[in-house]
Amino acid sequence: MINEIKEKIDFYALFSTPGIGKKAMFHLMERYANPSTVWNMDEESVKKLFKPKQAEKFLSFRKNFDPLKSYEHMEQQGIKMITYLDKEFPNKLKNIPDMPCAIFVKGSLPDPNAPSVAIIGARMCSEYGRFEAREFGLKLARAGIQIISGMALGIDGISQKAALNAGGKTFAVLGSGVDICYPSENIEIYNKLAEKDSNVGGLISEYPPGTPPSSRLFPPRNRIISALSDIVLVIEARKKSGTLITVDMALEQGREVFAVPGRITDRLSDGCNYLIKQGSGIALSPEDIINEFSYCTNTAKASCNSLQNSSKEISLPKIPLNEHEKKIFSVLDINPKNSADIIADLNRKGDAISPEIVMQNLTMMELKGIIKSSGSNYFITLD
Repeated sequence: MINEIKEKIDFYALFSTPGIGKKAMFHLMERYANPSTVWNMDEESVKKLFKPKQAEKFLSFRKNFDPLKSYEHMEQQGIKMITYLDKEFPNKLKNIPDMPCAIFVKGSLPDPNAPSVAIIGARMCSEYGRFEAREFGLKLARAGIQIISGMALGIDGISQKAALNAGGKTFAVLGSGVDICYPSENIEIYNKLAEKDSNVGGLISEYPPGTPPSSRLFPPRNRIISALSDIVLVIEARKKSGTLITVDMALEQGREVFAVPGRITDRLSDGCNYLIKQGSGIALSPEDIINEFSYCTNTAKASCNSLQNSSKEISLPKIPLNEHEKKIFSVLDINPKNSADIIADLNRKGDAISPEIVMQNLTMMELKGIIKSSGSNYFITLD
């Protein structure tokens, strides 16, 4: 047992060494089988093993690095390192191209026996995207499906927050160390997942604690998001985006891909509509996803069916509305409408209001934060 702990600490030390990346770790482990053998090599052996500059870096780092102190500090933060040699290492990660050699976890790992869906999409999403991300995150989580994502702004974070609000489980794969919250706007999600024994999910990264977020680290982490999932669901994405790169990884890993369709005039729906055209599954509701899991329990399916039958109508805001505002709100949507369309819709409902009164009330509703405007168009906000 003591030897196992020592080997784990030495693996951590090697993995933390500048210049020794994932490929080098696999090569060293294949050659020596034991990380302690490499970490404790004498100076002459190190110079034979590495190129001159790399050997110099290794010896300098080893001289100034205290593996035990650093490892204990990591554990005190509630962070656990799981290497590809450990029993807890997810099987889903072992069977993909470019397997990580270790992952760091704060919280828990996804249950391999429970269904999981990755929900991904645009950071700068529309109200339509926000609405659907909440719908799918909420209802899939209530049906017992684990939500995997990257805790990014937009679709990722919205779906994960919805899953937590539903009392479900969600797991965030980060492009930084798990001790760093990025983006800071999602600190609420981060804190919930980082809570000890919270049983709501976890934070996962292949990068050691202390690794700052970097644009070069995000594309590789996406393969872990898709690998840990059974299905990848795309909600809003441009045709050329990081989201579609994740989809390519998912397909390479043999994962199923679904997309939520959007209007052909919306650039944020181009990626989803393109995927559907190429043969991906079409997700018109959470039920479409749940029905793909033949091993879901009857309770989960009943929960989904109940939720699916519930109305998608947007309820009135908590802020009191006058009679004109109530009528105007009833014809608004998450999709932008101009004042002419609003007036026409009111007339069709038999709620004729003069253009002047409509404009006055639209202005007041925007000031109250009930609606937003984009140019001459108005739409309902979901916050």
